[in-house]
Amino acid sequence: MPDYTVFGNCLRTEIPFPELRAIEDAAPRWRLRVSRRRRPMHGAELLGTDELGDGKEVRLYKFADGFRLEYDDDTGAFDVSRDGRDLLWYSVSNAAEEMVRLHVLGRVLATALHAAGVFSLHGSGVLLDGGAIGLLAPRFRGKSTLAMALTQAGGRLLSDDTLAVDPDASPPKVWPGVHSVRLWGDSAERIMGDQLEGNSPFAVKRTFAELPDCQLARGPAHLSAIYLMTPTQGSRGTPAARRTLLAPVSAAVSLVGHAKIGSLLGRSEAPVLFDRAVRVARAARVYRLELARDFDRISEVVAHLGAWHRTAA
Repeated sequence: MPDYTVFGNCLRTEIPFPELRAIEDAAPRWRLRVSRRRRPMHGAELLGTDELGDGKEVRLYKFADGFRLEYDDDTGAFDVSRDGRDLLWYSVSNAAEEMVRLHVLGRVLATALHAAGVFSLHGSGVLLDGGAIGLLAPRFRGKSTLAMALTQAGGRLLSDDTLAVDPDASPPKVWPGVHSVRLWGDSAERIMGDQLEGNSPFAVKRTFAELPDCQLARGPAHLSAIYLMTPTQGSRGTPAARRTLLAPVSAAVSLVGHAKIGSLLGRSEAPVLFDRAVRVARAARVYRLELARDFDRISEVVAHLGAWHRTAA
């Protein structure tokens, strides 16, 4: 079974993950196995559902042995043990391997992190001058684009899409996640110099998995700030970026809204999720970040963030 590094730990798996970096001589934090026979769920509680698109959804159950994610998109189901360490994929015939890997690196590992006491947010993380900043936003708001722009300007990428925060550390720590970035064509062209070659910029996302080591954060980092991105149509006469500090209560509510699998963690897990959001909001600064939605001004946004965090350091 190959071993890979993800979220600062080792994933030992029966299926290959070309998106991740292989490692050797590491003790696995997670083990992913494959089975075709589903175990029964005793005393199962449906926690929540999430939309996948095209009328399909994923459901999260909690039962005596842990959690189960059931997908309607022909990829099967996944079990996560109560301590989050053991992952089991119930495979189906003709499953799309890329989609299975995306599920594992997304909701499945986020469920495993939740089971282990980690607060997972839907966002990107970058290391600036020794402190981690989180960039949170819904889809299509440019968080991956800004994360890569900061990385190209001298920061170090911690994670894209999933920001794993340890709320029990003082101050909270961010764990390095998946060191690959997926960008739409226009962002790939402007930030990474990737040529569109006549393709539509929104036809497909491009994955950048072979970033140089100097651009990657390999270990955990203290959380300096979290930014809730709000793109605006700013004019040239206004700052490209402006931040507003949120009060702890507003910050905690906002963080719950950006939880990676927040829509799935309802019922008995909702108080657990909110408690972790409160602890993070009390210990770290959470800002609303208004930024110009303009590729020509992204260097100005990067300069603002760099100045704020050099001053903080």
